[in-house]
Amino acid sequence: MSSLRSRIHIVDDDDITLWMFRELLQQLHAEVLSYASAHAFLASYYPFPSECLVCDLRMPELGGLQVQQHLQQAQRQVPIIFVSGQPDVRSAVEAMKCGAFDFLEKPVNGRLLLEKVQCALAHCRDLHAQQVAASTQLARRALLTPRELQIAELLVQGKSSSQIGHELAISTRTVENHRARLKDKLHISSTAELVRLFL
Repeated sequence: MSSLRSRIHIVDDDDITLWMFRELLQQLHAEVLSYASAHAFLASYYPFPSECLVCDLRMPELGGLQVQQHLQQAQRQVPIIFVSGQPDVRSAVEAMKCGAFDFLEKPVNGRLLLEKVQCALAHCRDLHAQQVAASTQLARRALLTPRELQIAELLVQGKSSSQIGHELAISTRTVENHRARLKDKLHISSTAELVRLFL
């Protein structure tokens, strides 16, 4: 497991299922939060870098699919593992089409649930890392002047300093000066790193 503490949400209207899942998932050394209704979960939920949701598909008032819709409307990318004692193929298909991480039938095999939750948490951490990296890249690019950005884009296209100088009607030396500033501002040491940053 990562050094980052994970959070597991369990939503089920059955007290015994909540207790069983909570006891089982404690093995993952994560913060395990349980809710007896979808409304209780949605009212207290806030995003966490490493998290997943184990949610009953069928519950009074608000079911699992509605929870999924609420999270999507709020643009929350939480891996959801649906469980159901009355599996219905249509609902399962709909859940998976809408991005559910997995679907398990009750009674749930404990070892399988542990495996699925571990996979969901790993997926969430990877997604979070990608979002952080993308934000960092955007922040670094924002440091560039319009001219530096223009030169960076031409370098990414594979053009040499002399070609860029000719295209922008500036000297090759000026292009080289801009390249040096690009490396300093973006904390890179090669054109290959620049290409990775921009692509």
